[in-house]
Amino acid sequence: MAASASDRERAVLARYRTLSGEQRRQLAARASARMRAQLLGVERHIAMDRSPGALAAVLTERREMQARHLNLIDTAWIDMAEGRQDRVMLTMPPRHGKSRRASCWAPLWYLRKYPDRRIMIASYSADLADDHGRWIRDAIDSWGDQLGVHLSPGSKAANRFDIAGHEGGLLAAGIGGGLTGRGATIALVDDPVKDMTDAGSPTMRKRAWDWWQSVLQTRMEPDGAICVIQTRWHEDDLAGRIIADAEANESGPLSTSRSPARRREGCGLAPGSTRTVRASSRSADSTWPASSSP
Repeated sequence: MAASASDRERAVLARYRTLSGEQRRQLAARASARMRAQLLGVERHIAMDRSPGALAAVLTERREMQARHLNLIDTAWIDMAEGRQDRVMLTMPPRHGKSRRASCWAPLWYLRKYPDRRIMIASYSADLADDHGRWIRDAIDSWGDQLGVHLSPGSKAANRFDIAGHEGGLLAAGIGGGLTGRGATIALVDDPVKDMTDAGSPTMRKRAWDWWQSVLQTRMEPDGAICVIQTRWHEDDLAGRIIADAEANESGPLSTSRSPARRREGCGLAPGSTRTVRASSRSADSTWPASSSP
């Protein structure tokens, strides 16, 4: 039985995804106007799969900006998603868009691409963690058809939602709070301390460390990954303790690589990973506008 026109179109679209960029351009040049419109839709999906930043550019029609320090965040998430990293640490100055990319766009990208996996987001307060969860939930509500994922009708809270027809979803909580329910394949700890004042408090530092050890570590799936993203306010903050603990337990030396961007602070992968990047003096572009951070 001969294949129908729709079957042939589906076969072309499926093959198109497997081609190189140059091969896709050649095929598109030969295609009919109707087929080119469909190929454009496939190109959008290929772009959205590429990285959190590419997803943001597509959905906002390039209004969402990209910068070298945001490339570092994108790469870290891709490495975690594809199993190349299981412990990631990102340290950058405040107001450089790190939370918007790492805690909003990146989880959205991850849930779109891996709808059967689960994410946990924790911050110094439940309100901040809920804000991140709310942004992601609302983005799925707004762009669900383009993303190819939707929220489960019975689970749409800002701090806990599920992906319809899949096992994946998100849980958000404050540092010190509980993380009940199913485990996470990626846990994100974004800004474990509010500011320099909290970072200077031994009580607040101990609270974050105790929660890291007794709560977060117990909620991870066996093949899960953890990302800590923060501004370094104190040498004994959560990032400092994680590094000190790994070194005390002889987790292995840190290999180093300098970031090409131009600002103080660093971006690094925590000890325990297969590869570590610790840019000791530069990580964020000095021209990055403060207004880009939520």
